[in-house]
Amino acid sequence: MNELNIAKTLILKRKEKGITQDELANYIGVSKASVSKWETGQSYLDITFLPQLATYFNITVDELICYEPQMMKEDINKLYNKLCKDFTAKPFDEVMIEIREIIKRYYSCFPLIFRMGLLIVNHYDIVDEKKRELLIDEALEIFIRIQETCNDIDICRQAKNMEATCYILLNQPIQVIDLLQNSNFPMINESILLAQGQMMNGQIDEARETFQLGAYQNLISLVQNLVGILQNADKLQMKEIERRILAISNIFELDTLSPATMLSAYLTQTQINLIHEDNEGAIKSLRKYVDLATSDIYPITIHGDDFFDKLDRWISEIGIGITRDDTIVKAGIVAAIKNNPMFSVLSENKEYKFLIEKLSLLEE
Repeated sequence: MNELNIAKTLILKRKEKGITQDELANYIGVSKASVSKWETGQSYLDITFLPQLATYFNITVDELICYEPQMMKEDINKLYNKLCKDFTAKPFDEVMIEIREIIKRYYSCFPLIFRMGLLIVNHYDIVDEKKRELLIDEALEIFIRIQETCNDIDICRQAKNMEATCYILLNQPIQVIDLLQNSNFPMINESILLAQGQMMNGQIDEARETFQLGAYQNLISLVQNLVGILQNADKLQMKEIERRILAISNIFELDTLSPATMLSAYLTQTQINLIHEDNEGAIKSLRKYVDLATSDIYPITIHGDDFFDKLDRWISEIGIGITRDDTIVKAGIVAAIKNNPMFSVLSENKEYKFLIEKLSLLEE
């Protein structure tokens, strides 16, 4: 990505002033061909012309060259991981000041800006409840601006999804519906089309990678959708959905492949069992939750396994490694049970007490 975009500024300011390339060339003392090359990006003008041009257009030199600092993907990942750790070691407000300064400095580096918005959403819940809505509003503005000003389709798509996530966190369901209700029609599986095109073009390795990525994403999406269906299921449906989620998890070893997905599934299963007054079923699901939470799953990241062995390039490209520091992740996992009033009905249950004691080891 180029940090200097003087060409578009020259065209804009010349047209605003109502002058031709010839007139600008005469003013600077160069040929019309030189001005044309500047405006098409074929060459850069001599640095000595910058102050003269800036004065002529009544703007600063920085505005003239349209200086837009960018950050490399590897540096974005390092910065994100550093800030994740800072949230556990520094005052929250101090880290937020740094994030806002980064956003201000790299205002047009959309991959970085997106990650800063994501960082806020991933950590908004560690502050006082009174501040949480303001933080989500701040992240929401970031995701909306990305969609309005960025030309990268993939980043805009991700920003749109995060915009919807913010509306969910703000308890604004109508905005979510308005934003996404037409997204699924018609349903086109782009990864299959891409993989077929790659195969036709002889790119067999690339096609295998694309097929595998599509399978991985749809697998995780399938479980997440089943968990969503579970939330409104009657008791009979609940048991069948639980059975199917467990079957899928066992086949694809999801406890290892995607522990975050399965922690969410086990937690939801526990809660739905309690709603249906099935304490035995709740304890069974809670046991799975605690056993997984206290196993060797940290740090929780997106990764492949022996079956999904072609995901490394995609994971590297999207730049999603650690999303939250382990300390914060573990605290959230424990709080989801200990701070949930739904579980009070189990307070005298011996196995529940044992599981809570085991889960509390994560806080040490």
